[in-house]
Amino acid sequence: MLGSPLPRLLPVLALVSCEPPDARIAPAPDEPVPEVPTADLLWTDHAPDDPRLQFIGRMDTRTREGPMYAFPGGTVRLRCLCTGVDVRFEDLGVGGEAHTNFIDILVDGESRGALRLQPGASLLQGVRGLPRGEHTIELVKRTEAHAGGVRFQGIRIQGVLLEPPPRPSRRMEFIGDSITCGYGNEASIAAPTYTEPNTGYHARNQDILKAFGPLTARRLGAEWVTTCVSGRGVYRSNDGSRDGVLPLIYGRTLPGQAEPRWEPSRYVPEVIVINLGTNDFAVSDGAGLPTAPPAEPFKQAYAAFVRELRATYPEARIVCAVGPMTNDNYPAQRQLWTTLRRYVSDMVSSVRAGGDTRVHTFAFTPIAGDPYGEDWHPTAAFHARMADELVPFLQGLGD
Repeated sequence: MLGSPLPRLLPVLALVSCEPPDARIAPAPDEPVPEVPTADLLWTDHAPDDPRLQFIGRMDTRTREGPMYAFPGGTVRLRCLCTGVDVRFEDLGVGGEAHTNFIDILVDGESRGALRLQPGASLLQGVRGLPRGEHTIELVKRTEAHAGGVRFQGIRIQGVLLEPPPRPSRRMEFIGDSITCGYGNEASIAAPTYTEPNTGYHARNQDILKAFGPLTARRLGAEWVTTCVSGRGVYRSNDGSRDGVLPLIYGRTLPGQAEPRWEPSRYVPEVIVINLGTNDFAVSDGAGLPTAPPAEPFKQAYAAFVRELRATYPEARIVCAVGPMTNDNYPAQRQLWTTLRRYVSDMVSSVRAGGDTRVHTFAFTPIAGDPYGEDWHPTAAFHARMADELVPFLQGLGD
């Protein structure tokens, strides 16, 4: 839900360990595999524009230095006959706990840990000592745009770079706020009270691979992208402003820059899941308590965004989800979760009445107790529960 600035609510965090995600990579196509000499494999350098490298997500590819990207989940994928891989990245963040990027390394679908990036161009040790043979490597930006952008500048391989693996035929997009970004999901905090301070955002405590969107997509065998920015709403953001809402950012390649615009034909999803509204309901009143936005302006703004998506992706299923951070218990008697759910349901009903029957509504179960991630966000375990709820719903929609 909440990005910067954040309400002061939480205590000091406790970290949890990283567990390997359950991603599985599609099998490689049938093709001749180069013979490998019996001697030690040689290290070879490969530029970022090597056609055997595969890129997933919104990336600015206008410069020769390499693609630049900021949304979480941006991925470089490659296939190699190799025993080791090193990577070159430039961290465009300003450093510190909140503005340092991390890259997850997956080998054949299994996590091999995360790389902490550094300012400037750096050659970083990726993985070593792999069994001699064919491997699929994925380099995934685990941190959101708040941490800053990154630039991929190439790889070194101990072995032979092969043609990339086939991409899954099904594609999904998850649009939203910090919940979709996996904000603070690697933290685990016991029952905070509403008078305790925030933890604030710590980049090391975020892992997009453990957010509900990627978890859902991997269970369905789909490729995925996450187009999300913390703190943003569909009508108003959590600071009450309306000039930076997600629908205004959606057309960008980089969320913080108006140019270049994203070319939608580069990634056409079959299913789009929108999780917005939590920040619209987080704007404080004079007493410092969250309030609901005006009903009709909220519904109109949301419907306009759905119609924009429909014009861009005529065949996609669009699911408008109600997130788990809003609830009916706080503030007392304001029934914010019920109100948000009614707003979204009314909006979807009006769109469907207009003839678009491929738009749907869905509500996650609200968080009802500890532990929490940073700043009251879902933990990795709760994100897994969210995927447990969303997967059968999507399966029930059919094609």
